[in-house]
Amino acid sequence: MKKLFLLNILLLILLQGCVSSKRYFEKGSYDLAINHAVKKLSKKATKSKEILILKQAYSIANQTNKESIAYLKKTGEPDVWDDLFSIYLKMKARQNKVKTLPQTILDKIDYKYVDYDLEIIEAKKKAAEYFYVHAQTLINKGDKENSRTAYSELLKVKEYYNYYKDTDSLLTVALNNGKTHILFNIENETTILLPADFETELTKISLTDINTLWTNYDVAEVEGRTYSYKATLNIKVIDISPEKIKEVHYTDSKQMEDGFTYLLDKNGNVVKDSLGNDIKIPKYTTISCAVIETQQRKSAVVSGTLNMVNTETNQLVKTDPVTAQTFFENSYVVINGNIKALTEESKKKLKNKPLPFPSDPALVLQTAEILKNAVKDIMVRNKYLFD
Repeated sequence: MKKLFLLNILLLILLQGCVSSKRYFEKGSYDLAINHAVKKLSKKATKSKEILILKQAYSIANQTNKESIAYLKKTGEPDVWDDLFSIYLKMKARQNKVKTLPQTILDKIDYKYVDYDLEIIEAKKKAAEYFYVHAQTLINKGDKENSRTAYSELLKVKEYYNYYKDTDSLLTVALNNGKTHILFNIENETTILLPADFETELTKISLTDINTLWTNYDVAEVEGRTYSYKATLNIKVIDISPEKIKEVHYTDSKQMEDGFTYLLDKNGNVVKDSLGNDIKIPKYTTISCAVIETQQRKSAVVSGTLNMVNTETNQLVKTDPVTAQTFFENSYVVINGNIKALTEESKKKLKNKPLPFPSDPALVLQTAEILKNAVKDIMVRNKYLFD
């Protein structure tokens, strides 16, 4: 399989190498034709076919760009300068590539140097100015969608000029206006009082790692911040089982070697092996040990729903069930008999001691860690709601 993969890669490279300047030209890929021809002519400047292809491709590519420039300028639209900037850069790069060839070739393709710098500088200035002004207009509309578009426009300004007027300040404004804030909170809808530390433990949930450029999750309300959504954990059921103690009686048994007898023949004589030694047959006896295992068990279940509510419309956007269950389990044994008969599992239980049952609040508090993970998983799955 690996050899076949390498062979396919090699064939692909060979096929790409076989593509000629003429093929590129015939497909209308004029810049690829120019690049290929320049590469060939840099190695051997006397290839007349390559010179002809280069002359035709260079002329058509430049003429096509000139027509695009003329059309864009005729439209009079203020947003054409970004496209004009790209076209001028392409023409300059193309010119610089061809300029590396010997003068004899440049003469044959009617090469004439054109200084595009003034056009590039003008397009750069006007493109930056357009994006800056347009971004201001979008920000002034005040809504999230336009603010996010403004943010993108301002980043384009930064592509032209790292420092341009108050672009950095406007970026902060656009980011703040375009961001969706989600507040996580907890509501206990049961009649059972939650442990004092339960909500505190739940709000230790780390949501910063699921923040994105346009979404921010808070576990505590920030003064002055407007929340578009609330993610509310509604606790509807808190069920705590009674303390259960159960005794299980069982016996571990094992066969152990207990002496030996001699192997006798039909005449009652001791049979010997090839070395003349008496053949011994081991004797086994069964040993046992009675075990009384005491099992302690108690559990707590906390369940409810995580509701995503649009605070602007007060509409329920999404609801997901959430459940967390914790167990207290302990077992210890009392034995009566030969300790050597115990299995490894029973021996481990010998080390256990009776433990006090946890209180109801303590057991409920343990579910908080499980709930945190469940809530976070749901929020990750529902991130698309807030984009």
